[in-house]
Amino acid sequence: MNQIIQIDPRQLKAIALLAPKQDPRHWLNGVFVEAMARETRLVAMDGQRMGVFRAEKANQLGDAICVSCILPHNVIECVKPVRGKFGLLDLRLDTERPGWAELVHGGTPFEFVRRDPCYPVYRRAIGPHRGSGEPGQCDPRHLYDFHRVFLALEGKLAADRGGVYLHHNGTDNTRVSLCGREDFVGTVRPREADGPALLFWAESPVPVARVNPADVPTPDRQPTGCSVKVRFLTIPCLFGKLP
Repeated sequence: MNQIIQIDPRQLKAIALLAPKQDPRHWLNGVFVEAMARETRLVAMDGQRMGVFRAEKANQLGDAICVSCILPHNVIECVKPVRGKFGLLDLRLDTERPGWAELVHGGTPFEFVRRDPCYPVYRRAIGPHRGSGEPGQCDPRHLYDFHRVFLALEGKLAADRGGVYLHHNGTDNTRVSLCGREDFVGTVRPREADGPALLFWAESPVPVARVNPADVPTPDRQPTGCSVKVRFLTIPCLFGKLP
């Protein structure tokens, strides 16, 4: 029996930016597809960051409640827009052939070997919507990857809207949201180290110049031009004649 899973191609190309390509845990080198009767979810993670997309789809799963599959990168790369638009994208599975899968994009099929979907339980890693509010130190490279996901969906013209929003949660898993995208949720793991040492010299006060009293002109000695010697610098001064 064939099972047909509908996938949003733009979501697939965007979430693939978060999936590693050469991770020793081979099951992470791709996008995890989780399908229910009326919903399709796309997941990518590497242990430090994670992203999840959901879309309402009319999937044909037969008697199954939930079906999952891992799409490798070489298959995802076959999904390309035609004249700036993506066609329909379906994932076909066969219950009688567990190791067979086929991704059909715009009527073109791409067969591949279906991996054992031993994917981590991603729901456990999603951070709380309302974190503790304590700021955490996140790897800027991970935040930039979430920004790339946002640009892949909204386009480069939407870069000024910010895109990435963190629900700060200290050193625990922190939820990541994208501006205007209620179909996405992400998680990033902050750094647990205290960070670099404090630079006390950067907070030292500005040195104050001290004037030698012997070099200050007195009323009985007023030259038309003089130089006041100080400890750190020489300040040229011009004094007019007293009336």
